[in-house]
Formats: sequence, structure tokens, C-alpha cells
Amino acid sequence: MLDAFNRRAIHLAPSQARSNWIHRVEESGLIWHGVGGDTYWNEDEHLVLTLKAAETLEDAANELHAMCRNACDEIIRRDWWHRLAIPEEAIGMVQTSWACADFSLYGRFDLAWDGTGTPKLLEYNADTPTSLLEAAVIQWDWLLDCHPESDQLNSIHEALISQWQSIADPFIHFACAWDMLEDRQTIAYLAETAEQAGKAVELMDMEEIGFSPEGRFTDSNERVIDRLFKLYPWEWLAKEPFFAEIHQERSRFAEPAWKMMLSNKGLLPILWDLHPGHPLLLPTSHNKEDLLRMGVDHWVEKPHFGREGGGVTIVNRGNRVAIGTGEAEPGPVIYQKRASMFQSGGRHFVWGLWMVGDECRGLSARGDRSPVTGNLSRFYPHRIC
Repeated sequence: MLDAFNRRAIHLAPSQARSNWIHRVEESGLIWHGVGGDTYWNEDEHLVLTLKAAETLEDAANELHAMCRNACDEIIRRDWWHRLAIPEEAIGMVQTSWACADFSLYGRFDLAWDGTGTPKLLEYNADTPTSLLEAAVIQWDWLLDCHPESDQLNSIHEALISQWQSIADPFIHFACAWDMLEDRQTIAYLAETAEQAGKAVELMDMEEIGFSPEGRFTDSNERVIDRLFKLYPWEWLAKEPFFAEIHQERSRFAEPAWKMMLSNKGLLPILWDLHPGHPLLLPTSHNKEDLLRMGVDHWVEKPHFGREGGGVTIVNRGNRVAIGTGEAEPGPVIYQKRASMFQSGGRHFVWGLWMVGDECRGLSARGDRSPVTGNLSRFYPHRIC
């Protein structure tokens, strides 16, 4: 009965890869699409969801986003900064950023869901989520080419343009760690959406940012930066020598400083404490003894800060069964009950739900033979039928 329901809600279907798929994805900006013979962008298979399944994921993301915004209020009201490992010198800036409702562009919830019950929040990538180009454009092109009769949970591109149009700045700088190809691809795509919103744009390396005698951040041409989208984590910025100068320029940064409260796995036990037993949440704590007292013997250990599964360890009755291979920052760890994931074709799937502003506007999926999603986990396009 369970398998029959899963087939109705979600299933993995075989595909015939487009003969010119490499050309098609590269002309849309996806330069990195695999390593050697192991493709990251996958067209041999795709995910098929019912409309009800897609709406279930979309509704979950919208509800979780509202819960996260409420959590920001509670973090400030209850002075919970120690639970997030936010540096003391950043607290005032974060509070001001939230009070001033500094501009936010996008974020991505990662959810586990096997097609039964309710989806479960794994984490919120609220500051520097990547795989955006694939989610917004590449899988949409695939759908039009291969399944034009089907639909897709995807209005990310249009939503990004609208979000840029909501701010008055005529010129926007985009910066990242330039040697990271995936990050360059992401800011190049975001710059394109800003241009379509009528903005002038400039792409740059984070290391090119300067500081003028007048107290303004500048680019390599000594042009003042009025609005900077930085695909660079706030926890990294906090370690930069110029971090103290950011306070007076705070409102010019996107993602905003208040995202430090959300792009941090310390948020997960806070959400559980605020909404104990909520069907979209997993029991989570800074102390694994709390989970053991609840009868949980399968859990995931996660550092507050990490990229692409870095530092993530899955534990089954005290035994480590999987370890992530990405980068992780040293610091506190949280313990989260392990969730049931959709599995098919020998892979474990994580659902990415894309928020633009305050609304869910898209769905993506990554699959891996490991239950820990990493940098090389395959991207699977989806369709709704």
C-alpha cells in the first residue's frame, strides 16, 4: 500500500537525454555540469510529481518561512544569540538589519519527504544557496524541450526580476570568491535577472572590494558600491579585517545581515523549542541526550556552519553510517532526528524549495547514493503531471 502511494505521489522516471544537452546547458550559463564521466546535471532520469505532491512541498516551504520570520523576532526578544554562535560584534548590526527590514532576495529550504505524511525541514540555506541557475533556467529549458505538455513548480526567474524591481538602486554590484566556479555561475545568473529588471550590473571578486577615505565600499575602479549582492557567507565576512566597517554600510548588503539568524543550523533547535512537535519539524537539540530521552536512536549531527554536507554525520544507534565530505566551520554542533527521504534508483533525494522574497517560487531535487547531499550530488529535473 505504501509503495503504491509513493508511485502516485512521486516517482523516478527514465529519460532520453537530449543529443545536444551539453550545448543547451552551456549556452544558458551552466558551464560546470560534471566531473569526468560523472554528470552533475542529469537527463537520464527525472522526477515526476503529482500536482498534490508539488503543492504539499510548496505549502510546507511557505509555512516554514513564516515560522522562521517569527523565530527572528523571538531570537531578538529572548537574547538567544549564544544559541546561534553569532559573534558579539555582529549582534547590533543584525538587530538593526531586522528592525529596518533590509532587502532580501532569495533562499532555499532543504526538505526530506518520501511522499507520505508531511515534509520535514532539514535546514534553511538562507544566505548563500547555489544550484539556482539549474533550478530556475536549466530544468525549465529541459521541460520545454522534452515534456512541453507537463508543468513544473518554477517561477523563480520571473520572481527574481520582480524582486530586483522592488528596490530603487539603479546599479548593483555582484561579488563572490572568484575562484569558485559554481559561485561565479550563480552571480552571473543573478546579474542577468537584475539587468532584465532594468539595473546596471558589475561582477567582481570579493577581494576587489575597497574602502574609501569617505567611509564607502568601492569596486576596482574606485566606483562607490551602493548595492552589493555578495555570494559570500556572513560567517566568513565576520572574520574579515574590514568587518567593523560594514556596520555603517549595512543596508547596502544582500543578502542582509539579519540572514545570520537563519543561515545557521543553530536555528533548527530554536524552531523545535518554539514549535515542539510541529509536523514540519524534526526533534533537534544541541544535546543528543535530549533526543535519546525522546526515544530517538537515529540522528544527524550537523555543525552550525558548513557547505555541501561538510561536517554532517549520520548516526544509527551510536554507529556512524555516513559522513559528508564538504567544508565545515569549527564550532557548535546540533543533533537532529534523521528523516525518511524519498529513495529510488539507489539514490536518496533532498527537495529544494526556493523562496524569493516571502513566497515559494520553485522546486528542485538533488540525489546521491549517500544519504548526505554533497557538492557532486546529481541535479534531477522534475515535472508535474
